[in-house]
Amino acid sequence: MRLAGFGMRAVAASVTVGLLAPLARAFYLPGIAPHDYKIGEAVELQVNSLTPSLNAENKLESVLSFGYYDERFHFCQPEGGPKAVHESLGSILFGDRIYGSAFDLHMLKDTSCQVLCQQKIPGADVAFINDKIMKGYNYNWLIDGLPAATVKVDDRTEQQFYSVGFELGSSQAGQLVPHFHNHYEITVQYHTLDAVHHRVVGVVVTPASKNTVLPKDGTASCDAAEPMNLHEDRDNSVVFTYSVKWEASEKSWATRWDDYLHAVDPRIHWFSLINSMVIVVFLSAMLGLILMRTLHKDIARYNSDDAEDLQEDFGWKLVHGDVFRPPQRFELLAVILGSGYQLFWMVVTTLVIALLGFLSPSSRGSLTTAMLLLFIVYGFSAGYNSAHLCHSFGGLSLKRIIITT
Repeated sequence: MRLAGFGMRAVAASVTVGLLAPLARAFYLPGIAPHDYKIGEAVELQVNSLTPSLNAENKLESVLSFGYYDERFHFCQPEGGPKAVHESLGSILFGDRIYGSAFDLHMLKDTSCQVLCQQKIPGADVAFINDKIMKGYNYNWLIDGLPAATVKVDDRTEQQFYSVGFELGSSQAGQLVPHFHNHYEITVQYHTLDAVHHRVVGVVVTPASKNTVLPKDGTASCDAAEPMNLHEDRDNSVVFTYSVKWEASEKSWATRWDDYLHAVDPRIHWFSLINSMVIVVFLSAMLGLILMRTLHKDIARYNSDDAEDLQEDFGWKLVHGDVFRPPQRFELLAVILGSGYQLFWMVVTTLVIALLGFLSPSSRGSLTTAMLLLFIVYGFSAGYNSAHLCHSFGGLSLKRIIITT
């Protein structure tokens, strides 16, 4: 009877769970909830500062970044002027300056050779633009929090990966005037949830240099074979165009960052870890062997029956007077150790928060913001540990220690 009663309760519980399951909905952690787009819904393309990239010799020729709407670039602006996007503290500290753009993208709506605008670039600004092209500056765009990237192939593994950003222009060896990229082939990868909702899971931009001529009717043709070269001795008329292609992908929203997080050679990391571990084990064994031999001699001497040897300290006992003697600048030591506690707890808490999924790459600067806030919060730990250590050394100026920390 008891088994029958237990079976009936189990069946009732299963039926209840089955009835309530359709009413349950999954939730996302704050700040990382995906945006579900409907067909035809506007998808905003945001622009960020232009940044330098590594040249063929893996060297940076510049460390300065320039705002996208710097008047010397003469890029197309949206109607009413560019509007800044709300950014976190960490994003601002890392140099992000994100604005809206004049690009018009709609979910699953392909466009071909869409005219963005026509700009006249004076010769005085051409030198600035060509210099930035020669130094390898990159565009940095964002769509649904994903950076626009170019597809590259790893020479060692022959695996494709996404390289964040794309070139402002191109130049070959011995070329006097570089090509300016004024046409953009934008490929947006999307993942379909159902017949209505879609999510952006990848953004690839292929830039091109085209000397496009804009006719009076305003419809341009992007079939020009001649590249767009900017000359410093005259004004240059530049037509900015773009095409948008929506590409279905089996990639889910949760794994859309995998193509961006590419390790160039993971074997190097394993070699470094193993090398460090071997060195630590070897040095620890050597130190332990020396200590064991020293202590063995001292213990054997203490166990001997020679009374004269027992009256004086020798060996490792000679340091007992220094162990309990406070250092000369114990206040500075207390401050340093307190700051170490502060940094330690900041790192541990940041790692825990990251493991729980609260720090998403889609939220730019969230990691830096979290570290700064936690560093401030754990200031009490630094003050307490510094004052406690200073008090153990016999210090009396505890308030000064706390303020200094």
